[in-house]
Amino acid sequence: MTVDMTGEKSTVDAVAAFVGGFGVRSRPLREILSLLTRGSQPIEALIALTATPRRAVEDLLRSIGGDLEESPEGLRIRPELTARYREFFGLGELAVPADDQLAGTARAAGLGPAEGLDATDGVGPAADPESAARVRALAALIEGAPAPRRDLDHVAATAPTLARRASWLCSTYDLAGRRVLFVGDHDLTSVALARVCPRADITVVDLDERTLAYIDATARSEGLPIRTLFGDLRFMLPPAAREWADLVFTDPPYTPDGVGLFLGRGLSGLRDKVNGVVVVAYGHSRLHPMLGFQVQQSAQQLGVVFETILPAFNRYHGAQAVGSASDLYVCAPTSRTWKVLDRVSEGFGTRIYTHGRQSVESAAGADRAAGDGGSTATRASAPSASPASPAAPASPPSSASRPATVIGETAGPPGARRLGLRVLFAGSDYLRDLDADAAFEVDLTADPGPLLLRGLLAVTGAHARFLVPADHPDVSTPAARAQLADLLAAKYRLSFPPSSSPSSGGARHVTVEAALIDPEGAASADLLARWLLERAHGRIGNVLREGVIRVAARDGRALSKNEARAVVRALVGEAEQDVLTLTLVETPRGRLERLLSALRAAPAGFGVG
Repeated sequence: MTVDMTGEKSTVDAVAAFVGGFGVRSRPLREILSLLTRGSQPIEALIALTATPRRAVEDLLRSIGGDLEESPEGLRIRPELTARYREFFGLGELAVPADDQLAGTARAAGLGPAEGLDATDGVGPAADPESAARVRALAALIEGAPAPRRDLDHVAATAPTLARRASWLCSTYDLAGRRVLFVGDHDLTSVALARVCPRADITVVDLDERTLAYIDATARSEGLPIRTLFGDLRFMLPPAAREWADLVFTDPPYTPDGVGLFLGRGLSGLRDKVNGVVVVAYGHSRLHPMLGFQVQQSAQQLGVVFETILPAFNRYHGAQAVGSASDLYVCAPTSRTWKVLDRVSEGFGTRIYTHGRQSVESAAGADRAAGDGGSTATRASAPSASPASPAAPASPPSSASRPATVIGETAGPPGARRLGLRVLFAGSDYLRDLDADAAFEVDLTADPGPLLLRGLLAVTGAHARFLVPADHPDVSTPAARAQLADLLAAKYRLSFPPSSSPSSGGARHVTVEAALIDPEGAASADLLARWLLERAHGRIGNVLREGVIRVAARDGRALSKNEARAVVRALVGEAEQDVLTLTLVETPRGRLERLLSALRAAPAGFGVG
């Protein structure tokens, strides 16, 4: 920041008036003054060390005005004035920062320690070597993680914060043999907890496939007890996570609907209705208390009690609008929670982020289309379209053939059956239609990335058309398109018509056409893969067992259920047995790719004599 010091020179009295205007909340501003008298400080350090919103810091610096001097290292009060400031504001009585943990946060953020501060690892001025090594390992973990996505409100927590979270959870709750659910975990707190509490059983649900893959790879390489699940929490918690956990942790989008929705999903993940708790990281600027009030009101609609609120517990690389910090809320359910949970949770909007296509500022009315909307129109009779050719992508039927099934935010053609995006995860008989003239239109123009694959898994029809943003990661490059087509090759033949027309809002979109392939003459392994890909909402173990029995019957062999189960276990491999308890729609993409590769590599006759 470059502070405008061209105006009238500030006086200590003017600064005192500004600081005094914060009443009992003025201590962080005095801590900033103390830091400025100790040496040059970048504005990022002033924010992180005192958990003060950037706007308040900037206003304080402006009030100091000409009493500041600026250098490449940052800002400081002019040396000849430091004694006056320290005496006038009683800065000698302050320990800066007030909590030794904050110094470690600044160092972890790459800011460097303030003069006179011991910034070892964020757990105290004389941290033991083991704790310091643990924080350094977490810093390396964060460094190797996927880049934060602004459209998903990702802001990385610092390494000392991860260590502090894990230590606090382990020392506050009996987690050995218990289940801990992370509702979103771009921060990687699950890994920090698993490293210090290896007897806890941990599940992570997240929308970001990159984060899931990174956590999964880390857990596999280190032998950590972490299971990953894909889930778009705007619509539902994955089935495998429902009523599963004893404790839930979440750092949600900091909007009223975002916090309320993630808290609601966390509560639906608790199996212990009496002793279970949901720990929530949330922060708001002290300059905007009404936003904090609205968020707390959203949470309290769910009938929870705030057992504990630990201020400025979490520190971040960024989030300067809230002082690069957030509080830690311990939310305990009450008897009212279980009476209102479903109704209140589904009442929150799906525009829960502060940036991107799914932000609260996005198109109005989209929440209604994204939900359960399911008005059903009568099917008009019309001539049937020709069956899809196995040699080339079939053209989708025209709207004149018969009304389409429309999923998402688009209105669709007249007479269309309309469904909300939630149906992709909840499942519906309407998602499967093998008639030659069946047509699906799926509007994914607000897809943050992973929903195209989920839609292709959930929808099984002769023809399906998906509208996605032109910069969608699965269609933006030829390599990405080829990878997606190969993943779905046993079910669909994909084509990508060269169209990129702007919508009414100016955004550019492209179409993905999916034509169901002709299974005639397919190899046994491909038929089994197709059987699975067409039943994305069934438990994988059960679906594969029935698929093995049917494919074997086609080849003239009869298998019992027990024999088929043995075949499935052998095909999947010892390391992936837990995937058999999941559904495809909740299986992370990386695990899905490994599973389909294993099925395609199946020996003739599945190795059964």
